[in-house]
Amino acid sequence: MSTLTEVKRWEGFRLEGLNDVAHDLGQTLPLHGVVAIHGAMGAGKTTMVRRLLEVWNVEEEGASPTFGLVHHHTVDRGSGPTEVRHMDLYRLENEEEAERSGIAEMLTDAVLNLVEWPERIPGLMPPDAWLLQLVVEDDDSRTCILSQLRD
Repeated sequence: MSTLTEVKRWEGFRLEGLNDVAHDLGQTLPLHGVVAIHGAMGAGKTTMVRRLLEVWNVEEEGASPTFGLVHHHTVDRGSGPTEVRHMDLYRLENEEEAERSGIAEMLTDAVLNLVEWPERIPGLMPPDAWLLQLVVEDDDSRTCILSQLRD
């Protein structure tokens, strides 16, 4: 039976110090699959994705795709160009809307999907999705936890 296993943890950083975390995270994430990004409003989910895109030398800004739902980026992580999709599902009403908009199908493609607000589509998230949690601590610092299902 698979269990959720912590892969890495970064503690005590502020949003200004996110670059170091993003650099390390950018080397740790898989080339394809789904990363479910959890965190309260304002925790830094979109800022984290922006920093990851910078680490991967994406020239266009990683703006929040809230109004477009999905932004597509081409990155080169050392093994040639690959696609990274940034999805912000905050505005989705339900899983049916995700299916109609093509998001459900996109989650199965052999690209890296970074998904904010995955709790909007729990039944559509693949069982092997990675989990990236951003937690705002009492002193306004952040903790970032990367986990993965492992046998």
